Amino acid sequence: MTFARRPAITAVMLASLPLLSLNQSCHTRDSVSGSLQVDTVFAEDFESGTLAAWSDGADPSRQRVVTNPSFAQSGSHYLEVTYPAGGDGGWLTRFFMPGFDSLYVSYYIRFPPPPNWQGGTKLLALYGARVDDQWSAAGKAGICPNGTDFFIAMIVTEQKGDPGAARFYTYYPSMAREGDGATCWGRYGDGTETYVPPLTLSPDAWHRVEFWVKLNDPGLSNASQTFWIDGVQRGTWSGFSFRRSAVLRLNSVQLSFNRGISGGPTTQTLWVDHLVVATGRQPS
Repeated sequence: MTFARRPAITAVMLASLPLLSLNQSCHTRDSVSGSLQVDTVFAEDFESGTLAAWSDGADPSRQRVVTNPSFAQSGSHYLEVTYPAGGDGGWLTRFFMPGFDSLYVSYYIRFPPPPNWQGGTKLLALYGARVDDQWSAAGKAGICPNGTDFFIAMIVTEQKGDPGAARFYTYYPSMAREGDGATCWGRYGDGTETYVPPLTLSPDAWHRVEFWVKLNDPGLSNASQTFWIDGVQRGTWSGFSFRRSAVLRLNSVQLSFNRGISGGPTTQTLWVDHLVVATGRQPS
Protein backbone atom coordinates (compact mmCIF):
# COMPACT_ATOMS: atom_id res chain seq x y z
CA MET A 1 0.00 0.00 0.00
CA THR A 2 1.34 3.42 -0.91
CA PHE A 3 0.34 6.98 -0.14
CA ALA A 4 -0.07 10.08 -2.26
CA ARG A 5 2.75 12.59 -2.16
CA ARG A 6 2.41 15.56 0.16
CA PRO A 7 3.56 19.16 -0.08
CA ALA A 8 6.94 19.66 1.55
CA ILE A 9 7.28 20.99 5.11
CA THR A 10 10.20 22.71 6.73
CA ALA A 11 12.39 21.05 9.39
CA VAL A 12 11.44 22.71 12.67
CA MET A 13 11.95 22.26 16.39
CA LEU A 14 9.55 23.87 18.83
CA ALA A 15 11.92 24.01 21.78
CA SER A 16 9.71 26.20 23.94
CA LEU A 17 6.94 23.66 24.55
CA PRO A 18 5.92 23.67 28.25
CA LEU A 19 6.87 20.85 30.60
CA LEU A 20 3.70 18.97 31.48
CA SER A 21 2.80 17.51 34.84
CA LEU A 22 2.06 13.82 35.22
CA ASN A 23 -1.66 14.46 35.30
CA GLN A 24 -1.78 16.73 32.26
CA SER A 25 -2.39 15.72 28.70
CA CYS A 26 0.36 16.41 26.18
CA HIS A 27 -2.26 18.21 24.09
CA THR A 28 -3.23 21.86 24.36
CA ARG A 29 -6.80 23.11 24.22
CA ASP A 30 -7.91 25.62 21.62
CA SER A 31 -9.11 28.74 23.45
CA VAL A 32 -11.91 29.38 20.94
CA SER A 33 -13.36 25.96 20.18
CA GLY A 34 -12.28 24.19 23.36
CA SER A 35 -11.11 21.21 21.32
CA LEU A 36 -7.81 19.45 21.91
CA GLN A 37 -5.07 20.24 19.43
CA VAL A 38 -1.83 18.44 18.65
CA ASP A 39 1.51 20.20 19.03
CA THR A 40 4.45 19.40 16.76
CA VAL A 41 7.65 18.74 18.70
CA PHE A 42 10.01 18.07 15.77
CA ALA A 43 9.61 17.61 12.03
CA GLU A 44 12.13 16.64 9.37
CA ASP A 45 11.44 16.34 5.65
CA PHE A 46 15.10 16.65 4.58
CA GLU A 47 14.26 19.60 2.32
CA SER A 48 17.14 21.56 3.87
CA GLY A 49 19.50 19.17 2.11
CA THR A 50 21.45 18.56 5.32
CA LEU A 51 21.21 16.58 8.56
CA ALA A 52 21.90 19.63 10.72
CA ALA A 53 18.58 19.29 12.58
CA TRP A 54 19.77 16.07 14.27
CA SER A 55 21.58 16.22 17.61
CA ASP A 56 23.70 13.09 17.25
CA GLY A 57 24.73 10.35 14.85
CA ALA A 58 24.98 12.00 11.43
CA ASP A 59 27.51 10.03 9.36
CA PRO A 60 28.02 11.11 5.73
CA SER A 61 29.64 7.77 4.90
CA ARG A 62 26.33 5.99 5.58
CA GLN A 63 23.63 8.67 5.46
CA ARG A 64 23.02 11.28 2.78
CA VAL A 65 20.19 13.53 1.66
CA VAL A 66 19.26 12.88 -1.97
CA THR A 67 17.46 15.25 -4.34
CA ASN A 68 15.00 13.45 -6.62
CA PRO A 69 11.41 14.78 -6.77
CA SER A 70 10.18 11.72 -8.67
CA PHE A 71 11.34 9.36 -5.89
CA ALA A 72 10.80 11.40 -2.71
CA GLN A 73 7.66 10.69 -0.70
CA SER A 74 7.08 14.43 -0.39
CA GLY A 75 8.91 17.47 -1.70
CA SER A 76 12.12 16.74 -3.55
CA HIS A 77 14.53 15.44 -0.87
CA TYR A 78 14.78 12.26 1.20
CA LEU A 79 17.28 10.36 3.32
CA GLU A 80 19.25 7.48 1.83
CA VAL A 81 20.88 5.09 4.31
CA THR A 82 23.57 2.59 3.33
CA TYR A 83 24.34 -0.47 5.46
CA PRO A 84 27.86 -1.65 4.57
CA ALA A 85 28.57 -5.38 4.46
CA GLY A 86 29.17 -6.59 8.01
CA GLY A 87 27.88 -3.35 9.50
CA ASP A 88 24.83 -1.14 9.88
CA GLY A 89 23.54 2.26 8.85
CA GLY A 90 24.16 4.05 12.15
CA TRP A 91 21.54 6.28 13.72
CA LEU A 92 20.13 9.80 13.88
CA THR A 93 18.96 11.14 17.25
CA ARG A 94 17.09 14.31 18.18
CA PHE A 95 16.78 15.31 21.86
CA PHE A 96 13.92 17.37 23.31
CA MET A 97 14.69 17.80 26.98
CA PRO A 98 13.33 17.58 29.60
CA GLY A 99 10.72 15.46 27.87
CA PHE A 100 7.12 14.32 27.69
CA ASP A 101 4.86 11.70 29.23
CA SER A 102 3.31 10.77 25.88
CA LEU A 103 4.61 11.12 22.33
CA TYR A 104 3.70 10.14 18.79
CA VAL A 105 6.10 9.73 15.87
CA SER A 106 5.42 8.97 12.22
CA TYR A 107 7.61 8.65 9.16
CA TYR A 108 7.83 7.05 5.75
CA ILE A 109 10.24 4.24 4.93
CA ARG A 110 11.00 2.40 1.70
CA PHE A 111 12.90 -0.85 1.19
CA PRO A 112 14.51 -1.68 -2.17
CA PRO A 113 13.04 -4.26 -4.56
CA PRO A 114 14.13 -7.91 -4.25
CA PRO A 115 16.76 -9.24 -3.93
CA ASN A 116 18.35 -6.04 -2.67
CA TRP A 117 17.22 -6.32 0.95
CA GLN A 118 17.72 -9.29 3.27
CA GLY A 119 16.79 -9.66 6.94
CA GLY A 120 15.54 -7.18 9.47
CA THR A 121 16.51 -3.83 10.95
CA LYS A 122 15.64 -1.49 13.75
CA LEU A 123 13.34 1.32 12.61
CA LEU A 124 12.08 3.93 15.08
CA ALA A 125 12.83 4.51 18.76
CA LEU A 126 11.56 6.78 21.50
CA TYR A 127 14.09 6.87 24.34
CA GLY A 128 13.43 7.56 28.00
CA ALA A 129 16.37 9.20 29.75
CA ARG A 130 16.61 10.98 33.08
CA VAL A 131 15.49 14.60 32.94
CA ASP A 132 18.89 15.56 34.38
CA ASP A 133 20.93 13.47 31.90
CA GLN A 134 19.90 13.17 28.25
CA TRP A 135 22.52 10.44 27.70
CA SER A 136 21.32 8.06 30.42
CA ALA A 137 19.44 5.91 27.86
CA ALA A 138 22.34 5.68 25.39
CA GLY A 139 24.45 2.57 24.86
CA LYS A 140 22.16 0.29 26.88
CA ALA A 141 22.04 -2.81 24.65
CA GLY A 142 21.93 -5.89 26.87
CA ILE A 143 21.37 -3.89 30.07
CA CYS A 144 18.32 -4.37 32.30
CA PRO A 145 16.65 -1.07 33.28
CA ASN A 146 15.81 -0.47 36.94
CA GLY A 147 13.02 2.06 36.48
CA THR A 148 15.08 5.14 37.31
CA ASP A 149 17.91 4.98 34.76
CA PHE A 150 16.36 4.49 31.31
CA PHE A 151 13.76 2.76 29.13
CA ILE A 152 13.51 2.24 25.37
CA ALA A 153 10.41 1.89 23.18
CA MET A 154 11.24 0.82 19.64
CA ILE A 155 9.76 -0.61 16.45
CA VAL A 156 11.87 -3.17 14.57
CA THR A 157 11.48 -5.70 11.78
CA GLU A 158 12.36 -9.31 12.52
CA GLN A 159 15.43 -10.94 11.01
CA LYS A 160 13.36 -13.70 9.41
CA GLY A 161 12.01 -12.11 6.23
CA ASP A 162 13.13 -9.51 3.71
CA PRO A 163 12.28 -7.53 5.77
CA GLY A 164 10.57 -9.47 8.54
CA ALA A 165 7.44 -8.67 10.52
CA ALA A 166 7.26 -5.41 12.45
CA ARG A 167 7.40 -5.77 16.24
CA PHE A 168 7.73 -3.79 19.43
CA TYR A 169 11.25 -3.94 20.87
CA THR A 170 11.10 -2.67 24.44
CA TYR A 171 13.40 -2.29 27.43
CA TYR A 172 11.41 -1.89 30.67
CA PRO A 173 12.00 -2.70 34.37
CA SER A 174 10.09 -5.98 34.66
CA MET A 175 11.25 -7.42 31.34
CA ALA A 176 12.39 -11.05 31.17
CA ARG A 177 16.08 -11.67 31.78
CA GLU A 178 18.34 -13.99 29.85
CA GLY A 179 19.62 -17.24 31.37
CA ASP A 180 22.33 -15.49 33.37
CA GLY A 181 19.68 -13.42 35.17
CA ALA A 182 21.58 -10.22 34.44
CA THR A 183 21.33 -9.63 30.68
CA CYS A 184 18.35 -8.09 28.89
CA TRP A 185 17.55 -7.78 25.21
CA GLY A 186 14.56 -5.84 23.90
CA ARG A 187 11.26 -7.72 24.12
CA TYR A 188 8.52 -8.08 21.51
CA GLY A 189 5.97 -8.24 24.35
CA ASP A 190 5.11 -9.92 27.63
CA GLY A 191 2.30 -12.17 26.42
CA THR A 192 -0.40 -9.51 26.70
CA GLU A 193 0.53 -7.65 23.49
CA THR A 194 -1.56 -7.97 20.33
CA TYR A 195 -0.23 -8.08 16.77
CA VAL A 196 -2.55 -8.00 13.76
CA PRO A 197 -1.08 -9.39 10.49
CA PRO A 198 0.08 -8.53 7.93
CA LEU A 199 3.06 -6.98 9.69
CA THR A 200 5.51 -6.78 6.79
CA LEU A 201 6.54 -3.73 4.78
CA SER A 202 6.42 -4.66 1.11
CA PRO A 203 9.49 -3.67 -0.92
CA ASP A 204 9.75 -0.88 -3.49
CA ALA A 205 6.98 1.28 -1.98
CA TRP A 206 6.73 4.04 0.61
CA HIS A 207 5.06 2.92 3.84
CA ARG A 208 3.86 5.13 6.67
CA VAL A 209 4.84 3.83 10.11
CA GLU A 210 3.28 5.48 13.17
CA PHE A 211 4.24 4.86 16.80
CA TRP A 212 2.56 6.22 19.93
CA VAL A 213 3.86 5.74 23.48
CA LYS A 214 2.16 6.73 26.75
CA LEU A 215 4.15 6.39 29.96
CA ASN A 216 2.79 4.95 33.16
CA ASP A 217 2.24 6.99 36.30
CA PRO A 218 5.05 6.03 38.71
CA GLY A 219 3.86 3.19 40.91
CA LEU A 220 1.20 2.07 38.43
CA SER A 221 1.24 -0.33 35.47
CA ASN A 222 -0.76 1.80 33.05
CA ALA A 223 1.71 2.38 30.22
CA SER A 224 0.70 1.66 26.63
CA GLN A 225 2.14 1.68 23.13
CA THR A 226 0.60 1.27 19.68
CA PHE A 227 1.88 1.19 16.12
CA TRP A 228 0.19 1.53 12.75
CA ILE A 229 1.36 0.59 9.26
CA ASP A 230 -0.20 2.49 6.37
CA GLY A 231 -2.95 3.77 8.64
CA VAL A 232 -3.97 0.37 10.04
CA GLN A 233 -3.35 -0.50 13.69
CA ARG A 234 -1.01 -3.50 13.75
CA GLY A 235 0.34 -3.66 17.30
CA THR A 236 -0.88 -2.79 20.82
CA TRP A 237 0.61 -3.42 24.25
CA SER A 238 -0.66 -1.99 27.52
CA GLY A 239 -0.81 -2.59 31.26
CA PHE A 240 2.89 -2.51 32.06
CA SER A 241 5.44 -0.04 33.44
CA PHE A 242 8.24 1.90 31.72
CA ARG A 243 9.42 3.68 34.87
CA ARG A 244 9.33 3.79 38.66
CA SER A 245 10.02 7.51 38.94
CA ALA A 246 9.03 10.69 37.12
CA VAL A 247 12.74 11.37 36.63
CA LEU A 248 12.35 9.36 33.40
CA ARG A 249 10.49 10.89 30.46
CA LEU A 250 10.31 10.53 26.70
CA ASN A 251 13.04 12.90 25.56
CA SER A 252 14.56 11.75 22.28
CA VAL A 253 13.58 10.20 18.97
CA GLN A 254 15.96 8.05 16.98
CA LEU A 255 16.07 6.69 13.47
CA SER A 256 17.94 3.46 14.11
CA PHE A 257 19.55 1.55 11.25
CA ASN A 258 20.90 -1.54 13.01
CA ARG A 259 20.82 -5.12 11.68
CA GLY A 260 22.14 -6.75 14.85
CA ILE A 261 25.48 -7.51 16.44
CA SER A 262 26.95 -9.19 13.36
CA GLY A 263 25.55 -6.73 10.83
CA GLY A 264 24.53 -8.20 7.47
CA PRO A 265 26.35 -10.14 4.76
CA THR A 266 25.95 -7.58 1.98
CA THR A 267 25.73 -3.83 1.43
CA GLN A 268 22.09 -2.70 1.52
CA THR A 269 20.22 0.58 1.16
CA LEU A 270 16.86 1.94 2.33
CA TRP A 271 15.16 5.34 2.27
CA VAL A 272 13.34 7.55 4.79
CA ASP A 273 11.20 10.68 4.40
CA HIS A 274 8.80 13.02 6.22
CA LEU A 275 9.26 12.38 9.95
CA VAL A 276 7.03 14.10 12.52
CA VAL A 277 7.15 13.93 16.33
CA ALA A 278 4.05 15.32 18.03
CA THR A 279 2.02 15.23 21.21
CA GLY A 280 -0.74 13.21 19.58
CA ARG A 281 -1.61 11.25 16.48
CA GLN A 282 -1.77 13.32 13.32
CA PRO A 283 -3.93 12.65 10.24
CA SER A 284 -2.37 11.08 7.17
